[in-house]
Amino acid sequence: MKEQGYTDIICKRFCSFYREGKEGLLCGTYIYLKENYEPSELEQAIIGIGASPSLDNDDIVSRRACNECEFRIDGCDFRDGIDSPPCGGYIIVEHIVKKEGS
Repeated sequence: MKEQGYTDIICKRFCSFYREGKEGLLCGTYIYLKENYEPSELEQAIIGIGASPSLDNDDIVSRRACNECEFRIDGCDFRDGIDSPPCGGYIIVEHIVKKEGS
């Protein structure tokens, strides 16, 4: 189940797929971020984040958060190569990975 603090940061701010009333749907990046960061840490982590990910660290993001994602298993448009943006959590995880490498 989604928690409001995480949903406000991850989904409402960054995810083009977010819809009110779908709080039972959790992507792999949401779960990863929730398990590894407090909302206050996420607020700090997203400082300087861009609107679109560079995809330079896709392999790392995939290993950390996407491999077990229910949407990937059932059909993630982004991962399936369909002209679709990644989820909001992906944008955040990629930004964190990029900052770690800096």
